[in-house]
Amino acid sequence: MKPIQIQSKLDLLNTWAIDRTCFSPDASRPPACLRCGQSLDPVLAHNALSRYVDVYICTSCGTDEAIRDMEGRPKPLDCWQAVKSGRMKAPSYEDFQLLSPCCGFPEIFQEMSVDPYGHKAPRCELVYSRSDYDGHRWHTIWFPCWEDRRTQALAQKVDQFMDALLETEEFRSLGQMKRMCRACAEPTSDPTEFNLYGETASFYIWIRAITREKDYNLYVHFYLKNSV
Repeated sequence: MKPIQIQSKLDLLNTWAIDRTCFSPDASRPPACLRCGQSLDPVLAHNALSRYVDVYICTSCGTDEAIRDMEGRPKPLDCWQAVKSGRMKAPSYEDFQLLSPCCGFPEIFQEMSVDPYGHKAPRCELVYSRSDYDGHRWHTIWFPCWEDRRTQALAQKVDQFMDALLETEEFRSLGQMKRMCRACAEPTSDPTEFNLYGETASFYIWIRAITREKDYNLYVHFYLKNSV
């Protein structure tokens, strides 16, 4: 199973790896701040380390980020100037399983049916999981939707994705998931609920993250591609 990464975060890290090689106290044009687009200080240590991704940003952005972090309203990574302007230097995605705040498969939600649990869901849904965090670890329950479509190979792929997801830094605890959601996930009308979307060779995947305490915190839906 390929390691899971959030696409905007991966793009920023790759762009920063290239920008960082341009630092020099004598540089006539130091790299631009990935967050706002203004020039960074030519001395690397005079800049601020972002709280949300391992890159340096200008001191003004560092102050703004600290204030926003204290208020619980960080600037989403997709709103950083480098992302919005298309300045990103994208890496090869072949080595990663990507998550994005943008749904790339809206068509599957046009063909709905009622699953065995009485919920309206896309006809191609194979299974979904529901997890809660007890303060120390995740507890997950599985809900198969259509047993006649289930195979051992598909079940293994589902398990591999879920294991890889919960091993990522962003999902190691409810607190880390909450922090990631505010900066990287798609917001909803409820300020405590967020979405992320992914895709593998076999599945479209919708991750519904709920950051409320003492609630079910994570739903992961797996939709079969060859049923679309």
